[in-house]
Amino acid sequence: VVSTQSTGTPALFLQSKKCYDLIPNSCKLVVFDKRLLVRKAFMALIVHGTRAAPIWDSGCQKYTGMLTITDFISILHYHSNKAGGSVNIANIIENKTIAEWKQISEQGKRTSGLISIDPMETLFTAAKSLLENKIHRLPVVDPRSGNTLYIITHKRILNFIYPYLIESNLDPFFDDSIQELGIGTYNSVKQLRYDSTFLDALNFFASTRVSAIPIVDEEEKVVDIYARFDVITIASKGKYNDLSMSIRDCLLLRSSNKMEVLTCEGKDSLIKVIRIIYRAQVHRLVVVDRNRKVVGLVSLSDLFRFLVFRADLPTRLTASSIDEECQFGQIDKNKLTGEINV
Repeated sequence: VVSTQSTGTPALFLQSKKCYDLIPNSCKLVVFDKRLLVRKAFMALIVHGTRAAPIWDSGCQKYTGMLTITDFISILHYHSNKAGGSVNIANIIENKTIAEWKQISEQGKRTSGLISIDPMETLFTAAKSLLENKIHRLPVVDPRSGNTLYIITHKRILNFIYPYLIESNLDPFFDDSIQELGIGTYNSVKQLRYDSTFLDALNFFASTRVSAIPIVDEEEKVVDIYARFDVITIASKGKYNDLSMSIRDCLLLRSSNKMEVLTCEGKDSLIKVIRIIYRAQVHRLVVVDRNRKVVGLVSLSDLFRFLVFRADLPTRLTASSIDEECQFGQIDKNKLTGEINV
């Protein structure tokens, strides 16, 4: 459980801002009706370049959940293990609706419906909800109309607070190394090779919450990365049943075959790592040693867990003083209008 105690200026800044402050004046939001076929839904995610969409139940006239890349991974994993892997996964995906899949995936699970947040809640509360619920997308729902206004993510929060971070008199810990601060994952980091199978990656993604797997060569140097989002390319190419294909072939399915592997070292300072992630607009960095061998991973979730909930950081500013020094605009009623694709 994440502590509600917050100290340190990033947390105070987030406490001084509302979720509404994060919402642009105009944005596109993709929404799926629960009766939509799974195949069409995942293809729509690809077309719109998004990783998740709220699910609308026209029967009860409310949002009931989210469809994410993790759902696609779960579908492939569930049916690959069913009947010894002899099931035709393509036929299942072609014919099942979102509602039918959710009914299968939620069997035996305690579900509380859609996890969302009021637009007038603080960004600190939003960041806390993302971390405590172990989710990466948090819908902002208007309590009066029930409409989803925006989807909050770690990346969008970072983009919002980054100008404040670089313009502020930063606390000394920002110059400390990420390894000294304990930021990131350094034990038993999963690695794959080009000749590893897609099923190896699928099984790992299905059993963990890790967002990416470094790909290493014969010398164990990182050469590429295979992320959860890359799995959706299996849908775009209709390769549902070809789970034994190599990671090399999987990577060739990407629109951009070679993805630059952004790295850092454990000795790099916290602010340097934040700058790299912000400027590249990525979700994680591979931590390597001087020989480019994988040491660990540091993600946006890791950064927020430290910046927002670290209990022993010094407090220098009050929320009111931060609010006076950094004005990012007031609530704009125009934000209530947006483009919604169903």
